Amino acid sequence: MPSPGWAWSVEGHQIVAAFASKLLPAPWRQFFAYYGWLLNETTAYPDTYYRGTDPNEGPRHFVDLEVWNSNSPWTGTLPQSIREFAEKMQSAMQQKDWNSMFLYAGRVAHYLADATQPYHTTINYNPNTRNGVGLHAVLDASLAAHVSEFRIVNSAEVPLSPIGNLTSYALSIAIQSHTFLPIINRTLIDEGLDWSPELTRIIENRTNTAIIAVARVWYTAILSAHIEAPILPSVNQLSIGIESINLTSKSSVVRFHVTDALGVRTYADVKMVLNNSTIHAFVANVFPPVGEYIIVLGPGTAVANFRLSATRSGYNATTLAVNIPQSTSTQISSVSTYSSTTVESTKLSTPTITTTIALVVMAIALVALILVRRGSRDS
Repeated sequence: MPSPGWAWSVEGHQIVAAFASKLLPAPWRQFFAYYGWLLNETTAYPDTYYRGTDPNEGPRHFVDLEVWNSNSPWTGTLPQSIREFAEKMQSAMQQKDWNSMFLYAGRVAHYLADATQPYHTTINYNPNTRNGVGLHAVLDASLAAHVSEFRIVNSAEVPLSPIGNLTSYALSIAIQSHTFLPIINRTLIDEGLDWSPELTRIIENRTNTAIIAVARVWYTAILSAHIEAPILPSVNQLSIGIESINLTSKSSVVRFHVTDALGVRTYADVKMVLNNSTIHAFVANVFPPVGEYIIVLGPGTAVANFRLSATRSGYNATTLAVNIPQSTSTQISSVSTYSSTTVESTKLSTPTITTTIALVVMAIALVALILVRRGSRDS
């Protein structure tokens, strides 16, 4: 199934999200601004990550209004997707899972911005000029190319109000965008112009529409969550959490994540000190990549005691010390441990004989209980 390209380009999506954050009421405005670097990442993920990993991602970026049917995904699922991820954003807020909240906020911002790109609202999403130039990419680049000429709305001009039906709201924005297609096609195809002042005004209109729409949907999620914005720490504290440690004769792999004081996964400069040697960690090949790190050690490297450290400008650094007994199994996973500013020693112990016997006795008792209950149920 053919699908549209990257609406507004990555930079265009980042511009929309950044300005939308400024429309939020305090203290949410300050909270979103503090994590602006993360929104820059997450608002791009629908193009840079989700497209390659989720077979349902493509239709989330468009709605073919000429044939659109909410029960036919091939005609586009953009309106429904905005509602879906706004609701997930709200749920993450209620759970105070700020890391997931910014993932969903980025997706909401991306899909709403896509709805304001006229070529994301039509079957003929990439018409060609007389010279064979595809116009979808031309319009994608126009936001970032002309934003310096725009007058961007500000919070004093846009009193935010919540949205009752998110699907209908998203659809109405797409319908607005669709009305600009005759002018765009006439200018770039029929008249053969490269651009015009009228098109600049159209893209300015669509950009401001995207900014307001993103802010309003975020604001709707905030009100629905019934929660106050978290207090930003005066000095943010990094923490390290072990994801897994895999020790084999061929290699040793340590996976871990770095979070801040609010549990948001964060980029940092991460190192391991092992046997008086310093080894730099690199970002793990996982999704989402923010804050996920991995260290791979070659064969013959003894991994009994090591120390991890994480530093980031403007944050309190942290160190985590790990001791692994020689008798430990070659596979250790799901070890949840967080460090403080002082060195913590995390002991990964192995079960004793007494513990093993106790586990066997418990297992036998559990099986007997299941058999008794099954017999009574079947009778």
